[in-house]
Amino acid sequence: MKHPKIKVSIPEPCHEDWNKMNSTQKGKFCGVCTKEVIDFTSESDETIVKHFQKNDNVCGRFHTSQLDRKLIVDRK
Repeated sequence: MKHPKIKVSIPEPCHEDWNKMNSTQKGKFCGVCTKEVIDFTSESDETIVKHFQKNDNVCGRFHTSQLDRKLIVDRK
């Protein structure tokens, strides 16, 4: 199976305060954008890739080390 090559970049990041957003099961809810923001900061590259494969129009919170590089999916 060929693994997809995904690179996450955020050209226009949200400027809302993460700490002021309401908590949800997967992250927080931004009342300004009216979107759930998924917290990917503690997730593996493989988990992030799988999430993007199953979902369109994802809004997420990432560490800078997770951005602007190809995400690595382990081959099993």
